Amino acid sequence: MQKRVTACLACIALSGCAGSGEGLDANGRPLEESEGGDVLTANLASIQTHVFTPMCTNCHSGAAAPLGLRLDEGVSYAMLVNAPSVEAPALLRVAPGDPDASYLIHKLEGTAQVGGRMPLNGPALPAETIAVIRQWIAEGAQAPSQDASSSVPSLTAVWPMQRMSSHEHIVVVADRELDATLLAAGTITLRKTDEAAERALVQGLDLPRIELRSQLPTVVAIAPPDGGWARGAYELRISGNAPLAVADLNSRAIDGDGDGIAGGDFVLTFKVEETR
Repeated sequence: MQKRVTACLACIALSGCAGSGEGLDANGRPLEESEGGDVLTANLASIQTHVFTPMCTNCHSGAAAPLGLRLDEGVSYAMLVNAPSVEAPALLRVAPGDPDASYLIHKLEGTAQVGGRMPLNGPALPAETIAVIRQWIAEGAQAPSQDASSSVPSLTAVWPMQRMSSHEHIVVVADRELDATLLAAGTITLRKTDEAAERALVQGLDLPRIELRSQLPTVVAIAPPDGGWARGAYELRISGNAPLAVADLNSRAIDGDGDGIAGGDFVLTFKVEETR
């Protein structure tokens, strides 16, 4: 079950920076990395290696990622697929099956109504490179293969990283598919932890707006309330304990506290410091 998607490839955010181009030739085409010919193909792992990592992550990584768009390896899928664009909220960054409706493609081709072509301040990607990215989206924008080697599911907070602005989504990704019915059963709570905590209930933060962006892997987004997040400190908690814990399809509860054992709540704390 996928809902909304947003995409931004070779430095999609309007942040005025271009990648080093490492791994690409002077025309933006991927270099062969081995005698066997490691070339760009229409899957996210290859696009990550040849485009996102060398061209985008100088800007789009870590806590300072523009517009909350991280394109690091391991998190780019969660930040792109079915994620709404901050610049054009009516569009998804990547809309599986529909490259023409994907904001990522608009930015790469220079047809977006906001900002310039990406990579910003760098040469445009060649048409054949964009065509491969289009093909990946047209074929469903599949995630890389998951390595769920651990016996219990784990969660990672993709965004925010300590701080975020008022209209951004909270994004959490699992290392496998979770039981989606448990996500809407009161297992996810959000509250303010500062002096304005009492007003949190008025804002409806006890009932967060949950979006399931992807099933495999499970990507969960928490949408901002109408009008955006109020300034202050927050705590997101996903239950890994009785009486009801988030679990995978084999009924194994999440390892929320990261000790390698099923159980324990997953807790993310962050601050909202700017409003827009």
